[in-house]
Amino acid sequence: MLNVSLIQQSMQQLGLTRSALALACEVSKEAVSNWLSGQSLPRPRKLLLLAQVLQIEITELIAPEDEPVIAYRTTGEQRASAAALDAARTAAEHLQELLPYLPHPRLFSPAVLEKPSLEDAYLQETTRQVRARLGLAADAPVQRAQLLALLQDFGAILVPVYWNQQRQGHENALSIYLPRSKSAWVFVNLHARIDEFNAWLAHELAHCYTLHALPSEEGELFAERFAQSLLFPLSAAARAAAEMSGTPVDQALRQVAWHAGKYEVSMTTIVAQVDAWLSSQGRKTSGLKRKLRGPAGHIDGSREAGTISAALWGADQLPAEQYLGITARWFNTPIFDALANWQAAQGGRSPAFVASALNIDIGQAVEISFALSKPGARSGHSASADSPNSTR
Repeated sequence: MLNVSLIQQSMQQLGLTRSALALACEVSKEAVSNWLSGQSLPRPRKLLLLAQVLQIEITELIAPEDEPVIAYRTTGEQRASAAALDAARTAAEHLQELLPYLPHPRLFSPAVLEKPSLEDAYLQETTRQVRARLGLAADAPVQRAQLLALLQDFGAILVPVYWNQQRQGHENALSIYLPRSKSAWVFVNLHARIDEFNAWLAHELAHCYTLHALPSEEGELFAERFAQSLLFPLSAAARAAAEMSGTPVDQALRQVAWHAGKYEVSMTTIVAQVDAWLSSQGRKTSGLKRKLRGPAGHIDGSREAGTISAALWGADQLPAEQYLGITARWFNTPIFDALANWQAAQGGRSPAFVASALNIDIGQAVEISFALSKPGARSGHSASADSPNSTR
């Protein structure tokens, strides 16, 4: 298979769109999409041309079968930087090394979507079936605990981390799929906004369900639309649109904020789904999207939203020992036990390994590595944790 991550990185560095790459390689845009999705491989002559266009050695274009699949969820329209992608690949190597230290080996392959598609009908039916599995009414809110349960049922290993908002690339979440072990790892940034938390979880759930079968840009769009449709279905959007019809902008925004609070999503998600429903009916969109941008250009500038960590546990960043105990239980994740056991097997602390595995800076890693080395750090943590249903 092609080394898709390297191809995408080269395209980004050279400023090439998929259409431009297709033109340079003298093929259709659909052919390039099929290459990037793994549905087909270029013929030898096209493979050579692809290498020349991307300025990559032809031997580097073919990825080993166990090449990790990486997807970042970033702020706004930004793409993850080349440095961020490199750091994720390094994290993948370290996570592979942690697999023997997880409590239970994977014996079953995860359930995945058949031929994922961006067609509206496919997306609506997919999210309808997921909601039906949860026993939800057509337009009932999805609880955060249910999203976490879906990720855990899939077999995803959740990795809660503190990534400062000023971090290069503005990454808010990351998923890594390791084909060799068929393991999915979902990183959740605890410095992300609480009103976007459910969207991050649903977005990463979509990546799990597709196993990144769609090309990068299409995969991100699928995940975004899946999350919006799952969390605020069109039936709820239709009702919201009716309520806002003919109302002044300020009143409409108050109604958007009310729905955002009820469904525990951002106002942006509500407006996106209302506009999607209006478009499906051949009607003019609400025009509210531009109203959600504050003076600094931030989405939802009219609303104050704290970080996930502050909203759930009362602090923007917990001390290392509390962080390990609370988040391990809250996310029901074995990642920290695995790190503690790995360190013990190596005979001492290893901040560099912790930093690479969690994709964090060395300062945080030193504190976490030390906390993991303390007696009782393995096989469960002593700190108590609020349940995922808590809204402190």
